[in-house]
Amino acid sequence: MMKKIVLLTLLISMLGVLSAQANQTRVTNNVTINTVSTVNTVNTVNTVAINTGDVEFDQFLFRLDTAVSTRTDVYISDLHRVFNVPVKRLNRLIHNQNMSPADVLLVLQMAKMTGAPLKRILQRYRQFRPKGWRAVFTSFEIYPGSRFFIILRQEIPTVIIRYVEQWSKGSKKKKGSKKKKGSKKKRGSKGNRR
Repeated sequence: MMKKIVLLTLLISMLGVLSAQANQTRVTNNVTINTVSTVNTVNTVNTVAINTGDVEFDQFLFRLDTAVSTRTDVYISDLHRVFNVPVKRLNRLIHNQNMSPADVLLVLQMAKMTGAPLKRILQRYRQFRPKGWRAVFTSFEIYPGSRFFIILRQEIPTVIIRYVEQWSKGSKKKKGSKKKKGSKKKRGSKGNRR
C-alpha cells in the first residue's frame, strides 16, 4: 500500500513538471515559440524581459506594451508630439526593428534626459538590451534608485501614462479606506463642559 502511494505521488509530481515544461516559452533569434499542449504559435516580438531593476516600473512598462499593442499608430503619433521625433523613424523602430513600445519610450526618454543623440542611445540599446534595461541604464551610469533613475521614471509624459490607466480600468481597483465627505465630529457623552 505504501509503495502505491509513493508511486502515485511521484507520478503526479512528474506530470506537474512535464506540464510546466510544455507551457514554457522558448526564445530563439528574437522569435518566441509558445507551446501550449499541442497548439504552437509564433510571434515576432522582442520578448527579452524589461528588467530595469525596479519591479513596479517593470510592471508599468509591461502593461504599457500590452495596452499599446492594439493602438500602435495612435501611440506613435503621441510619441511624435511629445518627443518631436519623425513618425517615419518611430514606425521604423517599432515595425522594422521590432522594438517594443516600452523600449521605444525608454530610448526616447533617455535621449531627452541625458541630452545624448538618439543614435548613441540606440547603439547602447542594441549592445546591452539582451541583458535587460538595467544593463542599458548602467552603461550610462544610471542605477536603480538613483536620483536620475527616479526622475526618468517620474518624467514619463502623461499622454503615455494614460494608455496604462485606460487599459487597466477593467482590472482590480485599489482597495483603501475612503473618507466620507461631511462626516460629523464625534462628540463625547458628556457634551461641552466649561
